[in-house]
Amino acid sequence: MRMQTPRFIAIHSFKAVLLSASIVAALLSTVAAAQTDGMPVQPSITSAMAAQSVMLSVARAGHRLVAVGERGFIIVSDDNGNSWSQVGSPVSVTLVKVRFIDNAEGWAVGHAGVVLHTRDGGMSWSKQLDGVQAADVELQDAKRSGDAEKIAQAQQLADDGPDKPLLDLLFLDAKTGWVIGAYGLAFVTHDGGLSWQSIRSRIDNPNGLHLYSIERVGADLFVAGEQGTLLRSSNEGQTFESLTSPYEGTTFGLQATHDGSILAFGLRGKAFESSDRGETWQPLDTLQPVTLTSGLRLDDGSVLLADESGRVLRFADANTKAVVLPIAQAGYFTGMAQAANGNLIISSARGMLSSAIAADSSEHTQ
Repeated sequence: MRMQTPRFIAIHSFKAVLLSASIVAALLSTVAAAQTDGMPVQPSITSAMAAQSVMLSVARAGHRLVAVGERGFIIVSDDNGNSWSQVGSPVSVTLVKVRFIDNAEGWAVGHAGVVLHTRDGGMSWSKQLDGVQAADVELQDAKRSGDAEKIAQAQQLADDGPDKPLLDLLFLDAKTGWVIGAYGLAFVTHDGGLSWQSIRSRIDNPNGLHLYSIERVGADLFVAGEQGTLLRSSNEGQTFESLTSPYEGTTFGLQATHDGSILAFGLRGKAFESSDRGETWQPLDTLQPVTLTSGLRLDDGSVLLADESGRVLRFADANTKAVVLPIAQAGYFTGMAQAANGNLIISSARGMLSSAIAADSSEHTQ
């Protein structure tokens, strides 16, 4: 079945990647400009405005903060988010997510099926995968299966070109990791990203629904996506089984808690918590029906959820009702990290924000 462009565009309106008509045009033109002979090979431009651009994810690598966003921009801060500097990026397509496993090693994923890798805390990056290579991995896997329908779908994926974004990633260590994305794309590596295998056939997702978030809780892996897609693996990703979702809407994020529970959140402010490995879910009161875009577990064990209106919600001490934290600059928030000094660092449609509220969040009440 042919992958249709309108559905591809819909990913971003749901995911909060494309925030207005002007940004839609800008990001789509970025994708087109970055492709040469079907390959997203152009490096990102250097821009004095990188830190004020649309930034979609931020992560901590030791005392350093690393953020990624539109046009392949990667920026770093070594002073707890007070100032940011741009570093080189091998691609100029939008980067959606960044994560680190320690102070030095991390990965980022984004549009055109790209996976980037760093070994020096985000100061330099190399490309490990792109949409052309990913489509070839899918095609070879389908051919080995001998399934004619799978082969036809994989061939269509290859014919469409590298226009399918990867939306999240999870690495357990320096060797084993997963990346997931649009149309049910899912790959695993066991050698730190030097080679990749498709795991689409291991996932109960026959309609190829978009996969937005992957998280580990104890020995389980959880994957969530559109239209109530909710999956769990209890054997380190060898197979994934469907779980009954607490609601039929799209889940954009999963967040593990300090006590082994997991939070799922997404459209219209819906958020739920499960303490029994996703078997049952308890609704959380987010106070307003505003789409939730990102989650973060703080060092004190509390969990923050951010939404598209610029609210940051705190859940702590087993409370199921959110406390709204005071943020001076509201905006379209896309990601959060806690700096080494405890400050809350937020990526947004207007760049990077820093707030001291995380350090003393327990003192705030609604």
